[in-house]
Amino acid sequence: MLPHLILIVLQLLGAVYIAPVIKSYIPSLGRVSGYDIDIFIWAILFAVVIFVIGFIGSIVLKGVRTPGAGALTLALVLALVIAALTLVVPITRGAAEAGLRIATLWWPLIGAMIGYFIKR
Repeated sequence: MLPHLILIVLQLLGAVYIAPVIKSYIPSLGRVSGYDIDIFIWAILFAVVIFVIGFIGSIVLKGVRTPGAGALTLALVLALVIAALTLVVPITRGAAEAGLRIATLWWPLIGAMIGYFIKR
């Protein structure tokens, strides 16, 4: 159980610190109709970074299974779906009114983590 907790922490820290560095090399998509479309780039980056760290972690940490292509696919799909939900104003407003005070940039990160661990 401890290797899995270490992997989760490493994936979260890696996504928070590595994804912005990679994003700095990717041009911005800008805004379309007032919506920030870069959230989809963030979703892809989070899913890929989480998968790569999970793959490396499975080699280094004992007792952690190697993730397959399904883990990457599900992490990408869930991150992109949740990123799309951030563009729907009633959903973000409802989440804020329910007391969920999480920045919309974190939503795809959470989706990628959930997707990775569902399929893994």
